[in-house]
Amino acid sequence: MSAPDTRTQARTLGGSTGLTDRWASHPFVLVDLPEWDVRGVWQDEHACVLNVAPPAPLGEGSVPDGAAHHQRVGLWGMGTPEATAHLLARVARDGELGEHVVSAGLPRGTLTVLGDRCAGEDLPSILRDPERERSVSTWDFFATREAPAAQPGEEHVEALTGPSVAAEVRECLDVANPLAETSPDDPLVRWWGWRDTQGVLRGVVGARQAAPGAPWSLGSIATDPAWRGHGIAAATTAVVTRAGLAESDWVTLGMYADNDAARRVYTRLGYAVVQEFESRR
Repeated sequence: MSAPDTRTQARTLGGSTGLTDRWASHPFVLVDLPEWDVRGVWQDEHACVLNVAPPAPLGEGSVPDGAAHHQRVGLWGMGTPEATAHLLARVARDGELGEHVVSAGLPRGTLTVLGDRCAGEDLPSILRDPERERSVSTWDFFATREAPAAQPGEEHVEALTGPSVAAEVRECLDVANPLAETSPDDPLVRWWGWRDTQGVLRGVVGARQAAPGAPWSLGSIATDPAWRGHGIAAATTAVVTRAGLAESDWVTLGMYADNDAARRVYTRLGYAVVQEFESRR
């Protein structure tokens, strides 16, 4: 099956949000925009900031602050830190951001530049509170459009199917990466695993697709610590990447910036950083 034309998808997304083609076709936007409730867009040639309402909590209808939830928003930015800070400073001075911003994922370095450009009282607290400095996480968003070469050990990799998938993946993640963010219970995630000769799952990769034709987003790429060094992450990621490129123009993944071992694996498979982020919650 040939991959859908992402340019058509970008035009559709851009038309629904006011994004220009420059940003509507960015792989980070293509991954998540089908699920975002976009409340505002500020953009120029060098940066784009989206004001996005976060997903509603499960069972929101039964909680008393459900209405308040819909007033809360998160900021996502792309481009250079200097241009992103310039956009945010301008909209903050115009009073367009408000005080309901509960999270921010911005090009790395934006917060430093913003602090130099905009008076603290003009910014939501999440962008100006010095005590939040420790809550900043740095991570890189990778993407590829090229199918990776075959990797040793791919014969051990298989798509995981059947009613026991969630339990088996969870059991593997409990050992390999207890803090993994991609949930085995997410209905939009498909799973692949690497089995040893006894049939035991020693590594997994989850692939999430928000809508047909959207890029695949890989997550919870994890290997049993006792089995690291066997090329499991490379083999599973290569197999899943090729599967994803059969359904979309892009396959993407996110990685904490200090994970040098994972960076070497993904770079070898053809992934490249398309945006460096810093995030606050």
